[in-house]
Order: sequence, then structure tokens, then C-alpha cells
Amino acid sequence: MKAMTSLFQRRGRRDAEIAEKCTVQSKIVESVFSASSAPLRQKRFLVVLVSMMIGGAFAADAPKVQTEPVKGTPVAADFEAGKKLYRRWCSQCHGDAGKGDGPAAEFVYPRPRNFTTAIFKVRTTLSGQLPTDHDLFDVISKGLPGTAMPAWEKYLPENDRWQLVHYVKTFDELGLFKEEPAKEQVVVDAPPKITPELIAKGKDLYQKKKCWQCHGQQGRGDGPSAAGMKDEWGFPIRPVNFTKSWRFRGGDRLEDIYRTFTTGFNGTPMPSFVDAIPAAEDRWALAAFVKSLARLQKSGQVLKAGFIGGEIPTDPYAKAWEEAEPFDFPLAGQIIQEPRWFKPMHDVITVRALYNDREIAILLEWDDGTNNKGEGGKPPDQVGLQLPAGAAQDGGKPYFLLGDARHAVDLWRWNPAQGLSRATANGAAKEKPAEAGGVLAQGSYKDGQYRVILRRPLGKVSPGDTAIVPGEFMPIAFQLWDGDNGEEGMKMSLSTWYYLLPQPATPLTAYLWPSGLGFLALGGEVWLLRRMRRKDK
Repeated sequence: MKAMTSLFQRRGRRDAEIAEKCTVQSKIVESVFSASSAPLRQKRFLVVLVSMMIGGAFAADAPKVQTEPVKGTPVAADFEAGKKLYRRWCSQCHGDAGKGDGPAAEFVYPRPRNFTTAIFKVRTTLSGQLPTDHDLFDVISKGLPGTAMPAWEKYLPENDRWQLVHYVKTFDELGLFKEEPAKEQVVVDAPPKITPELIAKGKDLYQKKKCWQCHGQQGRGDGPSAAGMKDEWGFPIRPVNFTKSWRFRGGDRLEDIYRTFTTGFNGTPMPSFVDAIPAAEDRWALAAFVKSLARLQKSGQVLKAGFIGGEIPTDPYAKAWEEAEPFDFPLAGQIIQEPRWFKPMHDVITVRALYNDREIAILLEWDDGTNNKGEGGKPPDQVGLQLPAGAAQDGGKPYFLLGDARHAVDLWRWNPAQGLSRATANGAAKEKPAEAGGVLAQGSYKDGQYRVILRRPLGKVSPGDTAIVPGEFMPIAFQLWDGDNGEEGMKMSLSTWYYLLPQPATPLTAYLWPSGLGFLALGGEVWLLRRMRRKDK
């Protein structure tokens, strides 16, 4: 019953008139199901018929979107083949009955799709409509970035993927794929050239249409309406972070973003913008602006700290920090020791480093749509930096997960509630608080992003310190906790070991020698020319 009602509630949740239509439909659905003693299939038919009649009353005012007939499905269904493939590859997450309740469902974010309600996000059909078979095939083949859904084209032949398309549709408890399959799909023309003018137009639309209320002014998913959002099934959901295009569910090409604005994401608070932005050229402009917010990742194995002649700025937005070279270090959930964490919220941390003749400072940046300080019974957001605690006698590195019995680690942590804390650890069960010593920390939260500066003297101050020497590599690792996601203790995102390298300051002689050699070469040429002229005379 709930699934049937939600089907019509989600159809065209675009503006006030369509919302009114959905309310009418929902009441009719409830009355049909409660008053009628007809078989379920007949009830479905009545509801669909009423929906079409009510929809016709609103169709005259609906903006026109260019569509085209759906392409045919190239492979015929083989139920037994599809069932066998589904049980082998898909049931672990989506469940034997397709309800998104497989044994792995509790360990992934977002949760696996529930196929029984026929609600699908990534489509080429209009808002509220079913996906085409080619839509389902593309999702199965390409996967969904930022989720546990892999690209099955790497593992299964094309025919097998088509059989999965057919079998997934058999879970539809409402019979919609049989009674009203998609017949038209949205036409996505060739994308326009992205220009500063197009981006500026899109930025203006982003403000006027209040996209920032969910996605934030800088597109980091921190808008005032972002907190407490839930999807159609009642599970928590967060607005997408537009700066992380590698996590866009439907793809990060300009045409992918435009398609999403046109079709919406069924089952989520993300609507179609066809009513709010009727002109296709305007939706292209909005897509161009969103794409301009995305940044490229700069990955590497070494964090290079640049030398600065004066004081290292305490302001994380200072020019010196903005000019410092950033490095993105990937993070993954801690799944080695209990409690294992399979659904971390963070997947990357951006790090910059500067040093002078006295100290080194490391700037940690990460996006977080919720500025959690520990209120509401949830733990605070937190970041951790890990270094070896002293030089190992055998020359080995500590285990990356909080050290080991023979090799301790030095842990610097900061959260917005308590500030800096420091500890040493010889493993997860052997962690001891330590004095801050020479370590200092300061952090801020702005526009959906934390920036935290951790600093300490280059030389040893505390017993657990390891001297940081310019020109020498130092192992370094990172951890992140998202309080709103219930992360604390071993429930965290973490990195493996990387390296910190304070790059030696360029000596003055490095600039003098080339100049000196240039003058010497010039003088030699002048002397040689004069000598040759004397011989000619």
C-alpha cells in the first residue's frame, strides 16, 4: 500500500500544482484499496487509469520536453538464466526477493536498491516514470559511482547483463513494467560549449532556483535544508557534493548533469527542474555551473612541504596556504578490526604543508555537509594525523592501523568540541594519552569544509617526537570521522602510509651559479671575437 501511494506522490513532485495532483492521487489510491474488494491486479488497473485521467488535467500546463521513442531491447528474456545470474551476483546486496535487504545491505552506503517498488534514480525518462531497459542495462554495465554498485561490464558478458535487466523487472510488485512500460525517453542533444558567460548564467539560476538550500553556496552539500533528509524508503540521504564529480551517481559529463536536472532522481528529494527551468538552454547553463564547481583530484605518494622564509600563516585561507601545492590522499573504511566500518562518509582528504627554519605546519582540508560538534547524542567530527613515534630500532615502519607492539605511532587529533588531543599507540588496544608538547592546532568550518592546521617544531620537543629533517622522508597517515554518520573510535575512514618531504630551501648559490656561468660564457665569446679580429688584421 505504501509503495503504491508513494508511486504517485513522487510523480511530478515539481511544483505546488503537481503536489496537489499527487495528494489527490494518493487519496484515490487509499480509497480504491480500502473500499474495493476486487483482486489486486484490478485495483492496480483502476489506480493507473485514475492517475492518467488526473494527469491529463495538468498536461496542458506542463512544459514540453523533447522526447523520442524508446529503443527496443536486443535480447529476449530467459527467466531461469536471469534468476541464476541474479542469485550468483546480486542477491548478496539486493536480497533474494529484490527488497534491498541482502546480507551485505547493512554494510554499504547508500543502501542497495529495493526493486519491488519500481523506483529508480538514474533514467532517461521524465520524472516519476519507469526507466527504459537500456537505462537499467547502462546502470548494471557502468555501475553507480560513489556507491557499492560496481560496473558489471568488467565481469559479465553483454548477454548476461541483459538477462539481469529482465530479471530485475520481475520483482516489480505493482506490475508497472508490464502495464505501463516506458515508451518515450528524453532527448539529450549535443552539449553546448562551456563559456564563462554560460557558467555565469548557470550561477545566477543556482541562486534564483535555490539549489544552494540543499547543496550549499559552494556546492558541498551543506545547505540549510540538507540536515535530516531521507529517501523514499526512510533512509538518511545527503545532497550530493558538487565538488566531488567522481561520486556523481549518473555520471559527471555535462550531458549527464543536464539529464539529471531534466529527469530528476526518483525516490529522492532531487526533483526534475523541467517546471522550474522550462528552457533547455537554461538547464544546460545550470549544468555548466555545477560542472565548474567540480575539482580534479591530485593524488600522489609524497606530501611535499614548501619552504617559507617568514612566519607560517595561522589563517588557513592565507595566500601562502592557497599557493601551497595540495595533495589528495584516498581514504577507506576501517574493516580490519572490530568494530569494522563498511560505510564511511569520507573518501579523500586534501593536505598541504609548509615549513620554515623552526617549525612545520600541515593544513588538512575535507568537505563535510554537517558541522557536528557532538550535539544531539552524536560524536563530533574529527581528524587525525599519524607519524612514527621515535625512530624504530630495526628501521621498520609501524603498522598503519595505530601501530604495533614493536613500533609506536604518534597521533595528533582535532575536533571542533575539544580541540587538540595527542596520544601514542602500539595498536588499537594500546593507546595512551600524551601531552601536546610542541604540537599546536587550530581549525575552522566554512561553506561545508573544515580546514585544520597542525604544527610542531622541526626538532624533538617531547619524548615521542621524531625529528623532521628537510630533504628526508617521514611516514605520514590520516584518519577522519564523520560524527553525523555515527563515526567514532574504530569506526573511521583512514589512509595507508604516505610520506612527508620538507623540500630543502633553494640556496642562493643556485641562482648565482647560472648567472655567473652566463657572464663567463659571454666574456669568453667577447675575448674570442677580439682575438679573431686581430688575426684578420
